[in-house]
Amino acid sequence: MKPLGPVNAPIVHPGEVSAERMFTVPVAAHDLVIDLRAGDLLEAAICGAVLGAGFDAAWVDLGGLRADPFAYVMPANSPDGSRVAWYSHTHRPEGGGHVQFGGVSVGRLAGGDFTHCHGLWEFDGGQALGHLLAPECRVSAPIRLQAVGLKGGRFDRLADAETRFDLFRACAVGQGPAAPDALMMTIKPNTDICRSIEQAARSHGIADGTIMGLGSVNGARFADAPAMHSAITEFVVTEGQLRDGEAHVRIAAVDIAGDIFSGLLLRDCAPVSITAEFVLRAS
Repeated sequence: MKPLGPVNAPIVHPGEVSAERMFTVPVAAHDLVIDLRAGDLLEAAICGAVLGAGFDAAWVDLGGLRADPFAYVMPANSPDGSRVAWYSHTHRPEGGGHVQFGGVSVGRLAGGDFTHCHGLWEFDGGQALGHLLAPECRVSAPIRLQAVGLKGGRFDRLADAETRFDLFRACAVGQGPAAPDALMMTIKPNTDICRSIEQAARSHGIADGTIMGLGSVNGARFADAPAMHSAITEFVVTEGQLRDGEAHVRIAAVDIAGDIFSGLLLRDCAPVSITAEFVLRAS
């Protein structure tokens, strides 16, 4: 039987394809609790807590967050054709939103704090999965968020010539930890998600762990759900495990039509569309 492969042809970005298809940085991971108060600006409060605790970066679980105002965008076509995709207009549901599940990569942009957030949320009249605009969201009910603080690496938002986007890239900070127990990684377009995570794990001697992350995928085949065919998407990992060197990654994703897909990714069937960033914490 012929093995399955990607649902789409490789995506062609406007810039020259870079030789390096993945960036990995070994880091030390620590549990972190972030208490948010009603009235806090979401991005400022999260970044302040991460940096205040002495971490270079973090992955934050947004599940349960309530915010008003609440602002997000969806994947969309590029308005001028200069890139393969762009963002929709900004949605600002009246009455705010409630995050069912979601994640935040905490990083840096030009020396300042910055976040990349994807998730599924509810609001009056519906639900959506998309890209949260954390600087525009204000916490409307107190909440304690669970996070993983990272030392020795960070996500720096840098210009990417291949895609013509500014994207997070995993970058080392200082000399790195003496005993790293996690990996930060960013993956380039047309590179399979599961295979890349497995390759990075092998390179750093990790056989088992927890996978967290978000990004975009050029269509995907799932072990337990219908395939997603759109090349213009956003996703967030809802459950991820590395077991005996094999990556088991369950995502929720939204396509350009606003349809939501979720399932367990099949290996070699989920190439990155624009970018993806992950944290693998060894167990």
